[in-house]
Amino acid sequence: MTRGYFKVFTITVFILTASVIGALVFLPGFFFSSKNQNSQPTRVVIPQTAGAGETLRSAQGEEAPVLRLALNEGEAAVAVLTRDFDSDSYEEQIIAYHKLQEIDSPVYLTYAEFDEQNGLYYRLWSEPTAVTRPGTLILYSEYLIGDGGICILVSGMNGAGEQTLTVFRKIPSTIEPFAKIAEFRIEGSIAVEEPDRSDRGTSRTIATYGRDYESANIMDQIETSYTFNQVNGLYEQYRVVKIPGTQIEQRMVRELLNGENGKFENFISGLWYQGEGTARKYVYFNTASREMIFYDNNSEEIFSWQDSTPTRYGIHINSRNISLTKLRRTVNVELASLESIRLRVYQDVYLRSGLTTNWDGSYQRLQHTEIVRELKQTAPYTNGTYAGRDGQITFHQDGSYELNPLAGSPELGQKGQYVFFSVGEDELLELRPAETGEKRGKKPELIRETFRVSRKDDQLTLTRIRITTRGIQDMYEPPIVLNPSG
Repeated sequence: MTRGYFKVFTITVFILTASVIGALVFLPGFFFSSKNQNSQPTRVVIPQTAGAGETLRSAQGEEAPVLRLALNEGEAAVAVLTRDFDSDSYEEQIIAYHKLQEIDSPVYLTYAEFDEQNGLYYRLWSEPTAVTRPGTLILYSEYLIGDGGICILVSGMNGAGEQTLTVFRKIPSTIEPFAKIAEFRIEGSIAVEEPDRSDRGTSRTIATYGRDYESANIMDQIETSYTFNQVNGLYEQYRVVKIPGTQIEQRMVRELLNGENGKFENFISGLWYQGEGTARKYVYFNTASREMIFYDNNSEEIFSWQDSTPTRYGIHINSRNISLTKLRRTVNVELASLESIRLRVYQDVYLRSGLTTNWDGSYQRLQHTEIVRELKQTAPYTNGTYAGRDGQITFHQDGSYELNPLAGSPELGQKGQYVFFSVGEDELLELRPAETGEKRGKKPELIRETFRVSRKDDQLTLTRIRITTRGIQDMYEPPIVLNPSG
């Protein structure tokens, strides 16, 4: 009896937590069709390529980038950045590649320029970076040093588990098109100061965060800041600040950060927040489903969790946007205390000005007492078939459901997981399809639907709603009336 109640409670907490930041978009039209075009579902953020004068990132859509230069035998491309670097109306390419036959080979950059005379691209320049783990690499360009020139940034990890950043500056009218102006390796994290678009004349600061080895507290860090020296053309150290960490029992810290058995992944699993009230931002780590959800002001970004690598202070996570799979985001998660973490987020596509959210900073764990204080016990599963005007749905006791049209092709049916749960006085139903979009020739995408449930005798009436940080919001769509069938 106790185990059964605990299972219901756990499932209920998980579903409500996910729903707070869940994407609420439409299910197939044959059953839950929308009649009201004025409804405003949660906005799913789709990164875009930048316009003139904006940051341009490496991945530009769902199609794989086309190499305009043939690499040598034994060289494999990792990432590609395409843009007009020298304002000659022809696009050039920066290609990141590694050498397959060399163990712990650094990832190299090569610059492919267009030759107007023969109409072909040729390799003009190549240099190694500090990255040796190709799967962790993020390649992008920034206006970094304040003179309007373009810089190429390559972040990622090396074989020693260090975070690295290599920066090259575009040099106009020279034989060598790029010059290295900074390179960092650290057992910690690296942050590039957010751009101030109102002032392009100021160079941006780069900061590294590593352990304070003079301190007995494992959590103490040293922040080292670097700024660009216009005289010698290099980033130079200008400030060192000691950051005292939370006093945590050293044994507990070592157990969390030993990189074994996914202990740190289990530690961060759940919902974390930054800020207060309506200004809160949320990050949800779903370690079981290998998924990260970033939620801010009724918009969300969902990323599939590809893999993770242990670091000194936590883990380095590689992820891809579930809507545009070529858009990548890496997240350094660091332990700050037993109830807080720090995030450093890198991504190879940024949104246009005005839509970008800065996810860096400290986050607090959303306590279970905050999540479940409105909950009341309800049976999560049922058993039976119900029919509506356009189709029927069958609920199974194991938490699965089947959705089928009353007439039409069997392939239009749908299967997935469901759960009934309650918030306050409201009984709610969440449906999560196992497969979506493939029958229409699209890639699978994550879809959740939430409904308010009204019961009258054996009849179910479902009204589409969404759950936000402000509570339950109606979608103002016609209710769906379901009667027992069979």
